Amino acid sequence: MRFALMALALMTLPVAAQDTACFAGMPKRVSYSDGRVVTIIQHHGDDVTYTTPYEGYQDSVTKTHLMLFPKLGRQGARATEWRWTSRLPGIAQMVPGFSFDLKGSMASGGGEALPYRAAGQVLAAQEVMVGKCPYAALVVVVTTYLDDQPVMTTTHYLSPDMKVIMKIEAVPAAGGAKVAYTAVRLE
Repeated sequence: MRFALMALALMTLPVAAQDTACFAGMPKRVSYSDGRVVTIIQHHGDDVTYTTPYEGYQDSVTKTHLMLFPKLGRQGARATEWRWTSRLPGIAQMVPGFSFDLKGSMASGGGEALPYRAAGQVLAAQEVMVGKCPYAALVVVVTTYLDDQPVMTTTHYLSPDMKVIMKIEAVPAAGGAKVAYTAVRLE
């Protein structure tokens, strides 16, 4: 009888919190639906520095502003630097209706710096589901230009609380396949 009561008690216990709880705080790792895993090295104000592994290559290290505007990218000895002449917006400015047209330059591998531009708008606030957990996100559309030519239009779903990208939909300006991926795990 005592064994049956113990078995019944075990069956009625709730599932462990880690299996059902939603993530809170600033994640150290974000796993995406395309298999990429971003490991956050540092949050410093609105800047985020992270690594991304690439199979067969050295991990890349990227420093960005709000994970929207690149500042530095390095993979092995190869580096790309973005030098912004426009003031980058803070997270407090990123509200629906806010638009931007940011100018700067991009230099890669010690080569000549080319004009670089990021123009876009915060369209809306929306929820992004990671598993069964809803997270608040800002829908930010950004078109990037290199040497005055459009390169890509990307719709970012930015978590203003965690300062990480929860979802991306990118379309190359020259045509080609749309790239899309969503966060599937936050740690």
